[in-house]
Amino acid sequence: MGSGFGGLSFSQIVNTALYVVSGFFFGIFASRNSLFSVMNIRKTLAEKDFSAASLFKTACGVLFLVLAFLVFPSWMASRTTAGAFAYYAVLLFYFSKGWKNLAGK
Repeated sequence: MGSGFGGLSFSQIVNTALYVVSGFFFGIFASRNSLFSVMNIRKTLAEKDFSAASLFKTACGVLFLVLAFLVFPSWMASRTTAGAFAYYAVLLFYFSKGWKNLAGK
């Protein structure tokens, strides 16, 4: 009675599905905001504006990139491999898609 699809119970299947969905949505959020961070960093470096406000904005952008590409996926992988895989797949797909559009400008 306790085994379902592939030996998993219903609650384990639902739990994994919810982790995959959350990985998908977190990946979309992270890819969009990562592109905004990269745009701000590139703009600051292109304008050679090294005031305190622009350096703070650049530091926040770098911090977000580190969090989005290293820290959060590592934390999520410690909870669920399926959610971390969905997160990285969506993040890299949409980031590379946005990077192509950004490079064209």
